[in-house]
Amino acid sequence: MLKIYFKQAIELLKQHKLFSGIYIFGTALAIASTTIIAVVAYLDIAPLYPDENRENVYYVNHLCVKKRDERGMSISGYSIKAVNEWFYLLKNKKEVSAEYGFVGSEMVKTTKAKAELYGRYTDPAFFRVYNFNFVAGRPFSQSEFNGRMKKAVVSDVSAKKLFGSVDGAIGKPITVKGKEYTVCGVYEEPSMIVSQAFAGVVLPYTTADEYDTADAIFPYLGKYKFRILVENDTQAEALRYEIGELMRQFNSVNTEFEIWLGDTGLETVVIESKSWPAFYSSTGCKIMFAVIFILLLVPALNLSGLISGRMSMRSLELGVRKSFGATRGKLLRQVMWENMFLTLMGGVVGFILSWVFIYCCKDWLFMVIVPELEGMSGNTNVKLTIEMIFAPLVFLFSFLACVVLNVMSAYIPARNALKRPIVESLNAKNN
Repeated sequence: MLKIYFKQAIELLKQHKLFSGIYIFGTALAIASTTIIAVVAYLDIAPLYPDENRENVYYVNHLCVKKRDERGMSISGYSIKAVNEWFYLLKNKKEVSAEYGFVGSEMVKTTKAKAELYGRYTDPAFFRVYNFNFVAGRPFSQSEFNGRMKKAVVSDVSAKKLFGSVDGAIGKPITVKGKEYTVCGVYEEPSMIVSQAFAGVVLPYTTADEYDTADAIFPYLGKYKFRILVENDTQAEALRYEIGELMRQFNSVNTEFEIWLGDTGLETVVIESKSWPAFYSSTGCKIMFAVIFILLLVPALNLSGLISGRMSMRSLELGVRKSFGATRGKLLRQVMWENMFLTLMGGVVGFILSWVFIYCCKDWLFMVIVPELEGMSGNTNVKLTIEMIFAPLVFLFSFLACVVLNVMSAYIPARNALKRPIVESLNAKNN
């Protein structure tokens, strides 16, 4: 039966080229718009290299502090005191990694070359939270980190910029902020889309200037933020409770200050994870689906008008088929399948258009939509891999968008046309 519907759709496409062209082009634009939004959302949440444990990695960025006798509050990162006394001692975690300072571009020099790289000051746990693929050497060790040894880990892209090759970088010196480091490892550079794990050069934070300084008024305020890897959701809940209990204990004994985790000023434990459950419950998800609904609704209304006009032209055909015993349900299925084939053709064109647009405008697109990438501009291009482009979830979403668009645009005009009496349909002029 589907084969017959397909042949009928092809014949109608040939007979009504203008209608079919407008229908396919309108569908393509709607599907391209929704697919672009879906791709950006997917790439911000999916477990991409090296953040393959993304749903189990939580981020703690801010501490909110308020004097008990004042109304104002301060929001900042954490100090080395908080790193050592609070976060490194957490029990409900698999790994805890602390990062120092405001991450950004660093001018890295060798004796023969220099390059502006995106740098991070962190600890050895950074390479355990994320599954980096080392192509040469190794990450700096805990003993090197504790001994404040100036070791550096660079990406393969950075190694080629600075030394011409990956293997040629190991054991070679680089200069960062006037300090000389020795390259001990080279890893495969991830895409900038995985913004929390992206870096061109990674250095021990114990070698940074003023890494052990703290706020003069409140000693737990500073410039550190954290990545916490847990085993599963159960441990994540235990972690929330443990951190919340730590905050409550501090507040119960400190008579001068009150603290909260996060930047909300609320007595809640806010630890962020880029996971599917967190995305589904977020405001951003609701806004995204609202925008997608509008992007599908507007063309659906326009296409519905086109289909309504087309159904009037086919009244004689439908009336004849009714007179020979075709049921309303069978005719409705035929019309829906015919339009579904046209919708899928538009969906294929739209999917291709979306990826052409994403690939050609990827630097601009992801800089605008993913805020974390703003400080990385000028360092490298946004890399898109085959796994990112041909994600099954994106295909599924685009197909569902086609189905929804088809139903929204074709069902009502087809149903109304088929409600007409047989005699009225037979007497209609087929223009």
